[in-house]
Amino acid sequence: MSEYHFHPIKGQAHTILRAILESPELSSCHQKEALALRLVCEEIVTNITNYAYPDDAEGYMDVIIQKNERMVIRFEDGGIPFNPLEQEQYDTRLPWDQRPIGGLGIFLIKNKMDDVHYDYINQKNVLTIEKAIKQE
Repeated sequence: MSEYHFHPIKGQAHTILRAILESPELSSCHQKEALALRLVCEEIVTNITNYAYPDDAEGYMDVIIQKNERMVIRFEDGGIPFNPLEQEQYDTRLPWDQRPIGGLGIFLIKNKMDDVHYDYINQKNVLTIEKAIKQE
């Protein structure tokens, strides 16, 4: 298990993502799983660093990564309460030029992961993603 605490997070999305992707758990995944996890982690980290904290607050993000028969990654932040799972379903049937801005990332997260959970606990957003992985 790997645990990370990032503070501040404004402007640090690239550094945070690199640390997550270089964790022993993610760096040992098979390529197909690693690509899906990278896409989803990038989306989550970008959204938290850009939108969780108003008024240029520096904020924090904690990330806990566990790997057994499933990869489980838990993202926690103390930003504005936001449940991405309650957002309107992104309509992929619309032509590209008619699709609204926003929502595609949440759609990808839901579709690339086997399970996605959100809780608001002790004034923290807690987003947990899970993906079954091939065993070595």
